[in-house]
Amino acid sequence: MKNRYLKGAHLSERKVRELIKLFSEDLTATQIANITGISRITVNAYFKLIRTHIAKFCEERNPFQFTNGTAVYHASENGDFASNGDASKKSFYGIFRNDETIYTDKIANIDSEWMYDWLKGKTEGERDIVEKYRLHMYNGIADFNSIRLYRINDSVTGVTRGKSHIDEVDLFWGMLKSRLIKFRGLNSGTLDLHVKETEFRYNYRENDLFELLMDILHKRPLHYSKAVR
Repeated sequence: MKNRYLKGAHLSERKVRELIKLFSEDLTATQIANITGISRITVNAYFKLIRTHIAKFCEERNPFQFTNGTAVYHASENGDFASNGDASKKSFYGIFRNDETIYTDKIANIDSEWMYDWLKGKTEGERDIVEKYRLHMYNGIADFNSIRLYRINDSVTGVTRGKSHIDEVDLFWGMLKSRLIKFRGLNSGTLDLHVKETEFRYNYRENDLFELLMDILHKRPLHYSKAVR
């Protein structure tokens, strides 16, 4: 069956469009399966592809991901959004606001004990570690082990932030936490995708998400990601 959105798809273009429309409305896989008659397994497979596209879309717009036109994937190496480091542990994520937009970065492979001490102000923080992980640029650090948002201590980072930045990060964090509740928590293998999806939904909340997703998929069809199984 010819399908411009996914080569070798068993679903018609009409069904895929319907699925994407319902995804844009933030329905769960179970709800969409009940509405469309598509199996929940298939819906989840498409969800993963769509979320991978969304993650790449967000990464490509992150002002700290590109240097002289060359992609530098520090948060998710080579565009792999599955997991990084110990898969049994959820990571820290840096959240920052730039030019009216919220961005998130996975802070992978950092020593957790050192990180907690730094976040709680128990250490001034070694400059090389702070610079290596660019901790000074974040407005907040999300800890997904305890589901907590830490504010960056300006006295440690030397960075002055306005109240509007804090308010914006608060709103985003509230949206992200509500999604954690909706999905009854997230495992480490899918956390990256859900964080990026929330970033996408938050930044484009005033837009028609269905039309935006269709535009993204016209430019980069789903078969650019792994095939649906």
